Amino acid sequence: MKSIPKVLLLPVLVCLASGVFYNTASTQVTTVISLSEYDVIFLTDFFDVKTDKLSSNSPGFSVKIDGLPIKEEIYLNVKVNAQLRGGNGDAGQAPLVEGCTNNIISTTGSLVLSASDFAKGGIASLNDIRCGGYKQNEPLKKKIRDLALSTSTAPPGTYQIMINVFRASDNTPLGRSSLGTINVAYATPDEVFVEINDPRNGSYSNNLAPTFSWTSAAPNVTVRVYEAGLNHRSPQDALTGGNPYLEENVVGTNTLTYPANAKRQLQENKAYVLQIEANVSSSRGPMKSVSQPVVFRITNDNLGSILDYFLNSVSGNASATYSTLRAEPTKWIPWSPYGNITLNGNMLSESDLQVLLNELSTQQDVKLELSVENQ
Repeated sequence: MKSIPKVLLLPVLVCLASGVFYNTASTQVTTVISLSEYDVIFLTDFFDVKTDKLSSNSPGFSVKIDGLPIKEEIYLNVKVNAQLRGGNGDAGQAPLVEGCTNNIISTTGSLVLSASDFAKGGIASLNDIRCGGYKQNEPLKKKIRDLALSTSTAPPGTYQIMINVFRASDNTPLGRSSLGTINVAYATPDEVFVEINDPRNGSYSNNLAPTFSWTSAAPNVTVRVYEAGLNHRSPQDALTGGNPYLEENVVGTNTLTYPANAKRQLQENKAYVLQIEANVSSSRGPMKSVSQPVVFRITNDNLGSILDYFLNSVSGNASATYSTLRAEPTKWIPWSPYGNITLNGNMLSESDLQVLLNELSTQQDVKLELSVENQ
């Protein structure tokens, strides 16, 4: 992996500024800084490690300035502040970088500056003399560099950029400061935690339109449901072995009731696998973080319900063996096809089984063993 450059120059963090930012000035000079927002930003996509400068190919970055004096030279004063997630520590709150650009001439009263203009040799590249020279918060720069070494991404935190436009001939400010803020949410897509709350793995229901719920920091997820066939050896087999019954994008909520317009509707006495994928935008395109798959079943499994309640309330190997059996798609079918339940040669009804288990639950020092045969 290429190492992070020793100096995180100002133009890199200029690129981190996104959205649209305006200033109000008596001279009507306005500044707009634009860049597509990302959850994860790879520094090497914006930074040329050979020149130690902003890459001229940085995607989607531009600065637009309107209302400038025509045919007069101006320059930009730029300051970047960074507040890292977890704090800056000993690095303090001094600006990460601060400096001024070369002189720029506006022939029409309007300028649009691209990444190539801020790159080395561009018309808006940094000037090391004006404004007292290019200043850096060295401890904060080192902290950012150290955090980025393992990921090549901008460390999570809040970055602010302030731009002032000046007339070069007399250093007169042409308007108020233009301030913008960007929040970098994650260092990597793996930080986007996704966990399914309902249904539980191995659970069952006779509801053909169940409601799924999950926990995730990501506001945008994709919910997928696949059938778990008897030929599948694992939930992963079901996920990769066919087209999903349901594939639904969900934004701004953490629940979804199985929709009536799904590709296929759920059916009784079948098992399914649910997985939820958090959608993560990055400067290298869409990325994702997925939950652990959950197996659930649609069935009126009364015998299974009785055994679920009893065996999940006891400790030891019996409960673990039973849970494994119920959660494994290749072994699961509704309980009744397994055959009749007998005790000492006598057939037991569901109510008989419930009475027997109630009696067992009141006994002291009863050792329960469970084995699975004829697999």
